[in-house]
Amino acid sequence: MNQFNMDAFRKHHPSSITMSLESAVQIVAEVFHKYAGEDEKKNTLNCEELKKLLEAECSKKCGAGKMKCLMKRLDENKDGEIDIVEFGALIGMMAKKESCS
Repeated sequence: MNQFNMDAFRKHHPSSITMSLESAVQIVAEVFHKYAGEDEKKNTLNCEELKKLLEAECSKKCGAGKMKCLMKRLDENKDGEIDIVEFGALIGMMAKKESCS
């Protein structure tokens, strides 16, 4: 079995992974702040803002039950809002294709 060697890949392609990852992180942060900026709390998403983000950016239709489940899973500090670190968990869920059913 041939195992992928990330260090060897980076040695031969030093900017390809770094630039694409940096670009992806920047885009995720920009999308987060676009929707977080809709109310007076510019650094967090409330349930309605998260719903708008998912429906506009991911073409996901989110009912009340799904939003309640997502907020419960993402809101680690239980303040009723999602900060950018908590939002990162959603990106991980999406990458793993997890959802609230």
